[in-house]
Amino acid sequence: MANQAIQATEPTGPVEEHYYRRGDIDFCFLLNRTHLNLRVFDYRVGNYQQKRDFFDRIARSEGLKKVFTVVEKQDSKSWRSVGFSREGAIPGYFRTADAYVMSRVYTDDGDPIQGGAPKLTAPNIAAKDPNLTKPRGLSVEFVSETPKLARVVEDLGQAALYAPFRRAVFHPDIAIHGKVGKRDYWIGAETDSSFGHAKIDLLTPPRANKEADPPVLEFLLQALLDELQRRETASVFSLTAVDWGPTQQIYANLAFKVNARLTDHLVREDGFVGTQLWHRRLVPGSSPKLASFI
Repeated sequence: MANQAIQATEPTGPVEEHYYRRGDIDFCFLLNRTHLNLRVFDYRVGNYQQKRDFFDRIARSEGLKKVFTVVEKQDSKSWRSVGFSREGAIPGYFRTADAYVMSRVYTDDGDPIQGGAPKLTAPNIAAKDPNLTKPRGLSVEFVSETPKLARVVEDLGQAALYAPFRRAVFHPDIAIHGKVGKRDYWIGAETDSSFGHAKIDLLTPPRANKEADPPVLEFLLQALLDELQRRETASVFSLTAVDWGPTQQIYANLAFKVNARLTDHLVREDGFVGTQLWHRRLVPGSSPKLASFI
């Protein structure tokens, strides 16, 4: 991947931020070695086939499973024309415009999968009444200190399948911390004030067969959503492993909806895992109707 046109920030863990400029091509990308994927931030200039070929080379040399980008509708057509697949959308991601997740998935040999990203299926989850009452013995605090949030991600990120979504800062910039007895609960948010959205991460997912966890996490998540709304965040989204039923039930109970299903998006000990993208609008308002991604 050595190239004089590539400029890399100083690595801060498994995620590297790179800038690429050559001729009329100009973009930035995040290389996530933990999850074997690469996210493109494109500046809408240059030949798309040349961009595609560039990322194909990186995918092969780095052993990546996936390259993806998040773009407005008009730009998604250009990515589709060079072999990327639309796996779903994030409503209101650009505040007044929706974002389309365009992906290119690779085989173990580094070859792009013909026909686009395989379709990911998952069962629908019916919402139940959430717990909005503060559980007994729960202490709550909001945390925004950068060193502390960085340590939380370092300690909990791998088990939570955490993957940063934005440039420059590879951890949440606000989190809610709950504690009951000796058990700590963390939920983080990567906020983007320019576009008015936030990415939510349950950094301590509910444990299997632990009935106490979901009520605590539902209460904490609603408290975090209230704080984000106070900060004029218009919408929130979250990416969760497709087979993490208890986590997805929490989002369903709090009125999140599935707007994208992403194939082979994350990596854990048992291999690649797909994710569902959950979305909730915090500020009422109309948005363009999305075409079905199914």
